[in-house]
Amino acid sequence: MSARRVRTDLRDNAASEIKKARALTNVSQIKLAELLGVSQPLVSSWECGKVTPGIDDIVRIESALNYPQGELLFAIAYPNNNPNTEQ
Repeated sequence: MSARRVRTDLRDNAASEIKKARALTNVSQIKLAELLGVSQPLVSSWECGKVTPGIDDIVRIESALNYPQGELLFAIAYPNNNPNTEQ
């Protein structure tokens, strides 16, 4: 698999997992942006797959949404091994 494909897959996985995590915790994009100290358009860009969040951003999202440490990061990096993902 090419490096470009890996990056695309990670960006797409991040987009869907962040959106799913936010929805599960009933937090709006605006509220998440406020909790993180970023703009709502940036949160939207993460969820649309236009921008790939960094690891630090993902860790901060986990914290803001009260997710167990590493759970969101694991779901993004290993989507096929995520027990919370329906296949």
